[in-house]
Amino acid sequence: MQEKCRLVGSSLLAVLLFCSFANATENFHIGTTSSRGSFAYEHLRYAIDRWNTEHGPHTLIRFSIVGPLRHDGHYEERMCEIMQQGVVAVILSNEETEQDAQLVKSMCHYFNIPCVALQALPQRDAVSDFITHIGPARGAGARATSEFLRSMRWTGFLLAYQHGSDLEDLSPLMQYQQVADTDGRRMHIKIRRLPNNTDDYEPFLKYIKTRLKLTNIIIHSSNITVVYNLLQQARGLNMAEPPFSYVFTNTDLSLLEDFLNNGATFHCNITGLQLVKNDPMMKVLATQLALSSEAVYVVGMTIFRMRELGHAPRQSSLLCDSHETWIDGRIMNDGIRRLKLRNQLTGDIQFKPNGERDDIMYHGVGRINSQFVKVCLKS
Repeated sequence: MQEKCRLVGSSLLAVLLFCSFANATENFHIGTTSSRGSFAYEHLRYAIDRWNTEHGPHTLIRFSIVGPLRHDGHYEERMCEIMQQGVVAVILSNEETEQDAQLVKSMCHYFNIPCVALQALPQRDAVSDFITHIGPARGAGARATSEFLRSMRWTGFLLAYQHGSDLEDLSPLMQYQQVADTDGRRMHIKIRRLPNNTDDYEPFLKYIKTRLKLTNIIIHSSNITVVYNLLQQARGLNMAEPPFSYVFTNTDLSLLEDFLNNGATFHCNITGLQLVKNDPMMKVLATQLALSSEAVYVVGMTIFRMRELGHAPRQSSLLCDSHETWIDGRIMNDGIRRLKLRNQLTGDIQFKPNGERDDIMYHGVGRINSQFVKVCLKS
């Protein structure tokens, strides 16, 4: 009798242990090469906290951020450091230089670590099997901006950009022509680079006003501070009144609404683009923060669906000197590429076979009655 009780007790204990194991929350590591305290690091930390709070309890998946301990280390050292701790993915920000970004992406490919990039590779770079782009493809914003020009019927404009590497993004605008809407005349386009001194744009603005004599201006800069400073200094030169008209490719333009309404008067036309589709968060969620949140969500849902199929990835520590590769890296990467998600922060998410984001959509925004509102939808 005692033997039977022991057998029953052992069986019950085994069942309880199995159920406890089956319902246990698993913790996975997501890596970043960004330094602690940087915008990219804090964006990722916010995204991970958001996943753990909103999705961790029902998916039984939690994430921890893994970053380099030294902020002054070379990017190769940073990658080696985070791979030693075992990561299921690395989120690549837009803070790396082009050379550093290429190094990190080559290491993702070599060690079979899925990397999710917030911005696209230059077209001249080789496509990596292990890089998936959550952000729009190069030139997508410029193509969407060209839709504004069709509705504005501009006969010419100044295109001002911040960095030399921006020219590839701007190619669709640089080649823009719309003869039909300009009475058969060719569109008059001037292209200039913004000054390096972002605190003093007055000489540049005076040059536009007095020498170029252009009133239609497109500004391409990923730095929202540049946009704000330029508008404020334009107001001081009476360039915030008609006939001046501005189009900004920065997708965080609507975040400037409170600043522009703080005792300032802007009667000129100010329009731009927006990627974030979630209306309640439109005024508080920046593009990079939204993309970081989506990147973590993509990684989380990939693991969740792989686990449902019985193929949950197993983290493993990798040593750069041993030239190891992550065994589950390829299946994890394939899972990310095949994922399809609807109605996310920047719209539907799905990827092309080469890892580029497919069918990303832009909203057009314009400033009407001192507030930014959606004026059209562009892709």
